[in-house]
Amino acid sequence: MSPPPLLVLSPIEPRTSGNGLAMRAATMVAAARALADVTVVVVPVAGTPPGRPSDLRVPVHVAAPVPPGRSRAATAALLAVATWRDLLAEIGHVPGLPVASPALAASVVPASMMTGTAVLALRSYLGPLGLAVAERLQAPWTALDLDDDDEAVASAQGSDAAAVRRLVAAVATRYDAVSLASPVDAEGVARRLGVGTHTVPNAVAVPAVRPPARPGRDRVLFVGNLSYPPNVGAAMDLAERVVPEVRRRLGRPVRLQLVGAHRADGPLPRLATLPGVEVTGWVEDLAPLYAAADVVVAPLAVGSGTRIKLLEAFAMGVPVVTTPVGSAGLAVRAGTHLLVGHTPDQVAAATAAVLDDTALGDRLAAAAFDLVSARYAHAVVAGDVAGFLAAAADHGTRRAPAVRATAGRRRRP
Repeated sequence: MSPPPLLVLSPIEPRTSGNGLAMRAATMVAAARALADVTVVVVPVAGTPPGRPSDLRVPVHVAAPVPPGRSRAATAALLAVATWRDLLAEIGHVPGLPVASPALAASVVPASMMTGTAVLALRSYLGPLGLAVAERLQAPWTALDLDDDDEAVASAQGSDAAAVRRLVAAVATRYDAVSLASPVDAEGVARRLGVGTHTVPNAVAVPAVRPPARPGRDRVLFVGNLSYPPNVGAAMDLAERVVPEVRRRLGRPVRLQLVGAHRADGPLPRLATLPGVEVTGWVEDLAPLYAAADVVVAPLAVGSGTRIKLLEAFAMGVPVVTTPVGSAGLAVRAGTHLLVGHTPDQVAAATAAVLDDTALGDRLAAAAFDLVSARYAHAVVAGDVAGFLAAAADHGTRRAPAVRATAGRRRRP
């Protein structure tokens, strides 16, 4: 019996390079495409990265904004149903997350979509909408990729973690299977919610041969979405505290390149006025920047999931210096695959050590390349995606067919 078609709801257009969330979506879609006919619907609450459209060979639809009058009518119809009224009351208001309304379900499902299509929703804030879409399509099974532990991030940032927990608890327990990028996060969410979770690591393209050794130009690189607050904080620490201390330790100029989309009214343009700091904004092809860098430094103080840009640096053969937050969730050993500093001064000392000792940098880069090839390459992670989706399908077949997506919670077996 052939598997049912799969509808993937993504908050951003899947791309095999560039934005980390877009890359994770692409990993999911590419692996799922080998198992079933896949259609992607982008609900652009996380924006659309600049540059060319999705480079995946699947139909991609971008949901259009719903007129206010139609949205109000759809919401009223939803609230007339007791199960949805109870679920929305359970979720409540979630500040800081762009939660897509389940009332959008009728407008985001393509007219050609068949009844009996399975549903994979990406990120917690598309969870409620995914349940509504599944209900509309009479989905045989549903899957939710949380990616990050949003509650942990909210708590670390001083946001309303209780509201995020309500959202995740309400939606994750109603899906047939749930995944996260980090095994640490997967275990934490499973423990808090009492549900089974799966680990689906982030993945990157890995060349067959490790790129050559670094050029020795004292160039530090940081790549990320520079509109995302944890990345903004890391970029500011790097430009204002870490790199100046590296220069002091080495007694020579060191250049810093900050790469990623950012707000024109944010702090990044100001960092470009600092000596030796370049803010490039969005770059379509990162390969030349990695090739010109001597070290990638990510002094993250807050975060969840796993840093896909560190995996990208591993694949490009660039040594990495980061923090415990930056390395969390990855199967790395400090001193073997990368260097880790707990404070800006320690990050600076590690960065200076890599820049001053090319043999050290090359040794770290070689070990990291072997690791990313063995554990985080697309072909490897495709197996994790397949296992996750198979678990969702298995649970869906054992669920009573009359049970609607919103009717009951799934608990750990």
